[in-house]
Amino acid sequence: MNSIKKPLGIFFAVLFVLTAVPTLVFFNFDRRAFTPQTYQKAFASSDFYKKLPAAMAESILAGTTDTSQMPVVMRGMSQQAWEGYFRAMLPQETLKTMGDETLNSVFAYLNHQTDTVQVSLAPLKTSMVSDAGVQAVFDLLGTQPACTMEQIAQATLNLLNSNEIQFCNPPAELVPMLTPVIQGQMQATAMVIPDQLTLLNAPPQSDPRDKLQIARLAMRLSPILPLGFLLLMTVVTVRSLKNWLDWWGIPLFITGGLTAFLGLVGASVFGTVFQELLTNRMPTFLPSLLLDSANALAAAMLQALFLPILWQGLGIAFIGFGMALTGYFVKEKLVA
Repeated sequence: MNSIKKPLGIFFAVLFVLTAVPTLVFFNFDRRAFTPQTYQKAFASSDFYKKLPAAMAESILAGTTDTSQMPVVMRGMSQQAWEGYFRAMLPQETLKTMGDETLNSVFAYLNHQTDTVQVSLAPLKTSMVSDAGVQAVFDLLGTQPACTMEQIAQATLNLLNSNEIQFCNPPAELVPMLTPVIQGQMQATAMVIPDQLTLLNAPPQSDPRDKLQIARLAMRLSPILPLGFLLLMTVVTVRSLKNWLDWWGIPLFITGGLTAFLGLVGASVFGTVFQELLTNRMPTFLPSLLLDSANALAAAMLQALFLPILWQGLGIAFIGFGMALTGYFVKEKLVA
């Protein structure tokens, strides 16, 4: 029986090393890949936040907002016109705040904490009733052809009757008269626009998030496997302090060394493959805002994943080396 303990212990030690390294990757992936904080820093240096007006314009035209109650100047606007309007209304710092809130909503959706992905329109509604809102409308009209004499006449008549303005570039003489009208229409529009814009609703059936939750559960439980092999190795081989230091120290040192090496070269070696897989296999039910940022998302995920793996591997290797070194001196002392 004693003759097979050492080979059996080596067998369990090898299984521990082979399972511990990927387990650290899976465990870190689950902890870091599904939190918005992982991507906010990376997206701040990319054009993610600049894409938010386009996503809002796309949602407006998708029918999530009743544009029939808006002023005539804003009815029938193209997606490009809506995008330009939102950009004129919202400064960069406001877009970042709204983008971070959208990221939080996306990951709350992925984590099954909510069934919708929404972006708050409160900053937009505040801007609409300010001087910036009026100026944004004039900028929008400035992109249109100059008003014809007939349109000018109609606009003048509308000022006295329905208070609607023509969708054309008015002459400078009409601007003072149009300003209070636009202010009133912006106030009315702000009341029509909802407080939140829904970018994504939960799928009615076969929710793909269910499979994602099962995969994440497997990642969380993955440490059980290497710990089980470590326990079996301990039961089979450890009979003294020296045994424990030797049999734990060497596998931990090897595991830590391999993990640290993976953390050091993983981003460069597996980066291209990982980005391609994420870009091609990213769930199509996610908002286009996130799908279009797949490369930035993959880069942020790689950076957030492999750096902790590097430090964890170095820590495990240090502990293992310390245990093996202590076991060597304990052995030398016992021999003496």
